[in-house]
Amino acid sequence: MSITIENNNELVSRNIIRDMSDGVVYTGPTGKILVVNDAATKILEKSREELVGKNFATCFFGYEENDGFNDCIVNMISQKDISPNKKVTDFYTGKEFKKLYLTTSYTQDDEGNITGTILILDDITQTMKLQERLFRNQLGTIMMMAELVESRDGSTGGHIRRTAEYVRIIAQQLLDDHKYPDIVTPEFIRDISTAAPLHDVGKINVPDTILNKPGRLTDEEFAIMKSHAETGRKILSDAVDMTEHSAYLDHAIDMAGDHHEWWNGRGYPNGIQGDQIPVSARIMAIADVFDALVSKRVYKPGMPLEKAYSIIREESGTHFDPICVEAFFKAQNKIESAMNRLNDDATQSA
Repeated sequence: MSITIENNNELVSRNIIRDMSDGVVYTGPTGKILVVNDAATKILEKSREELVGKNFATCFFGYEENDGFNDCIVNMISQKDISPNKKVTDFYTGKEFKKLYLTTSYTQDDEGNITGTILILDDITQTMKLQERLFRNQLGTIMMMAELVESRDGSTGGHIRRTAEYVRIIAQQLLDDHKYPDIVTPEFIRDISTAAPLHDVGKINVPDTILNKPGRLTDEEFAIMKSHAETGRKILSDAVDMTEHSAYLDHAIDMAGDHHEWWNGRGYPNGIQGDQIPVSARIMAIADVFDALVSKRVYKPGMPLEKAYSIIREESGTHFDPICVEAFFKAQNKIESAMNRLNDDATQSA
C-alpha cells in the first residue's frame, strides 16, 4: 500500500493516518517523528509519547537484535526515491520477534522538495508462520511421494535423500564462490534442496519389470525408462496448476524434466544444451550420476569413489556444466561426509 500527500496539514487534519488499519509513522525531513497512529504503536509496542518528537533512527537502538531493522529503516529513508520503497525485515519488541513489511514514500512541497517520509508498517508475522506450516506440510507430502517412487525401485535405497544433500552442498559451494549470483541465493538453495527428492517422480509410470530388471534394458525398455523425465515434468506441472504457487515446485519441474539433459546437447528428453538447461537441473545431474555410480544397483556393484570422480571430471563440459563440476570437487569432502553419514543412517534403520 502507498499514499501520496501534497499538503501535510491536510493529511493530519483529515485524520487519514489515524484511521488507517496499517501502522503509519510520518516523519519530517530530518527523520523526526511527527505523527504516529494507534496501529503503529501496537506493532512497535511503544506509546505515542515514546515516539512522537523522537528521531526514528534512534528509537530502537535498545536491542542489538534490531540492528538489521534500524539499518533497513535508515537505508529506505536515505534513498529519497519518490516511488514507494518496500522491504521485509525482522523487528524485536524486547519480548518477541515480528516480521514486518515496510513501505516508504515521501511528501513534497509545490517545488518538488521532500518535506517528509511516510512509513507504513504491516505486521505479517502470523502470515509468515502460516506459510511456514504450509511449507512443512507440503514438504512432508513431497517426501511421501518421492519415497513411494523409490520403494518401487529396489536398487535405489536412500537415493533421494543422498542426492538432495549433494544438491544442497553443490549449490552452497556455488553461492560461496559467487557463481551464477543472479540465480544461486540462499532461497534458491532451500528450494532446490526441497525439490530434489522429486527428480525421479516420473518413474511412478515405469513398470516394475523395467525398474528392477537386473540385466541390460532393451531399446524399447530404455525408451520407456527415459519417458520418466517428461512424465515427471507433467505430474509436477499439473500439481502447480492445482495448488498455490511455490518456487520449489517450479524448480522441481525443471529438475524432473531436465536432469538428464547434457551440457553438449546430447541428453534427453529435448536435447537442450548449455545455458538452456536450468541451473537446478545441472546441479541435479551431477548429484544423480555420482550417486548412481557409487551405489549398488540390481544390475551392478557400487563403483570405487576414485573411478566415479574420474568419470565426473572426464564428462565436465560434455555431460556436465564445468562450473558445477568445479563446485562439486571443491565440496568433495562434504559430499563424502554426507554420503557416509546417510549410508550409516540407512543401515541402522534397515
